[in-house]
Amino acid sequence: MSTRLLPFAALLASSLALAAPQPEETFTDIDPGAESINPEKLIPMVEQGDVRAMNNIGLLWARGIGVPAPNFAEALRWWKEAARRGYPVAMNNIGLLYANGHGVSQDYQEARKWWQMAAEQGSGWAMNSVGDLYENGLGVERSYADALTWYKRAADAGDGLGMFNLAALYENGRGVERSYKAAYDWYTRAADKGIASAMHNLGRMLAEGRGFPADQAEAHAWLAVADGYFTAEDKDEAVANAEELRALASVLTPSELERSREIAKNLGARIEERRKIKPIKTDPQDSET
Repeated sequence: MSTRLLPFAALLASSLALAAPQPEETFTDIDPGAESINPEKLIPMVEQGDVRAMNNIGLLWARGIGVPAPNFAEALRWWKEAARRGYPVAMNNIGLLYANGHGVSQDYQEARKWWQMAAEQGSGWAMNSVGDLYENGLGVERSYADALTWYKRAADAGDGLGMFNLAALYENGRGVERSYKAAYDWYTRAADKGIASAMHNLGRMLAEGRGFPADQAEAHAWLAVADGYFTAEDKDEAVANAEELRALASVLTPSELERSREIAKNLGARIEERRKIKPIKTDPQDSET
């Protein structure tokens, strides 16, 4: 399946502190020093109506941190309170509970309801998630056309996974006329967001000459860069990428390998530089670190 959905644990940890909003690729695990997970400060923050504190109390219950055991029902209670006050991070978390069946009966229609509410608040992550439901026919009739619409909205909102999924639809001609150029362009934008799978797919397209003349050295460079961006949740993809990287390396000449290393160096520098760029309008559900 080409669709990528942010791992559950990553979104649960999406609101950690009280500074300015950051791009959503800054989703991180819990920071022990963050004020918003300090039990002594959470309650006063909640009493002041801070929705981030409410969301993070739900996070602690969901992760079983500082409590006897994970309790999704208690997490849901806190997230609903934050969502009632218009906080899209909490809406996305509630949607994930229903999509995964954590503490509630699995219900994709209910998940879609919460994600569409978050999407109305401008959440690119939620837009991508709704697109995922349509692409895979989860809780709705499968519709690549509707998936395309939602992925395009997510991509326009700056969501890297939305860009990746949009590229995959163009590459495979699902819901839209096949266009390798459009696929390449959107994979490149997703790669600039640090999406390893997009880097891998760029390497694969270049290796196979899909829509462009084959370039084994550049393909090898993309796979090499991707190798540094896979996460623990991407284990299978990382293994496949490593195998393809070794296979390509075995057929490249020394001069081609040197060219690949130079391309990879430039790509890595470009990606890191572009990941530092802050959007003019941040996604309301972005991590706050």
